[in-house]
Amino acid sequence: MTQSADRRSFVALAGAGLVLALSVTGCSFDFSVGDPEPTAAEPGTGVEPEEAGPLAGSSPGGDEPPPSPRAGGHETPVCSAAQLIAELHEQPSDSEEKVLAVLTLSNRSTADCVLPRGWAPLGQGGGGGPYYAAVEGARDPHPNPGMRITLRPGATAYAGLKWATSPECPSAGGWAVSWQGSWLPAEVSWQDGQRDICPGGFTQGTLQPTPNTVNYS
Repeated sequence: MTQSADRRSFVALAGAGLVLALSVTGCSFDFSVGDPEPTAAEPGTGVEPEEAGPLAGSSPGGDEPPPSPRAGGHETPVCSAAQLIAELHEQPSDSEEKVLAVLTLSNRSTADCVLPRGWAPLGQGGGGGPYYAAVEGARDPHPNPGMRITLRPGATAYAGLKWATSPECPSAGGWAVSWQGSWLPAEVSWQDGQRDICPGGFTQGTLQPTPNTVNYS
């Protein structure tokens, strides 16, 4: 076999390996994502991994962190509630008493904005609002401690959710994300009707720039 033929064989094998890797890491939901991948640009313009901090108080809905610097001295501001669309998508589960879901935050504006590292605090109640109460539970560094994300126009960030449910658990109204001092109502996609939360049974993962590893099992 010639050297040229060897190179063609290697490229074909590499392409097949990539298709296989994508097929086994795919998620059960299908979202339109606008440029969610980390970029190798100047510091602060893409995704910046940070060390894990305490679970309590480390969330985008809390105090606003310093903005992310951009080239030329410009700064990317933290996303405002007006720039974001929140959605909650139920995922398949192996138990009637365990709910799996994915929270998404999408940039609906025409400008870049920053999602700080951490969790997006959730609320329930009010039959869809405007009166919400915080959902109490565990903040899990899943699938990793989280990272600062620059959310470009049309792009989406993802977080895994799971909770225990049963017919005896209290019923709640709509869902919302607590963001910069206000409630951002979330559109919810249930697979077979509303799934209520049993007290103490809620866990949420950190916001991520891609959906590949956020699902709980």
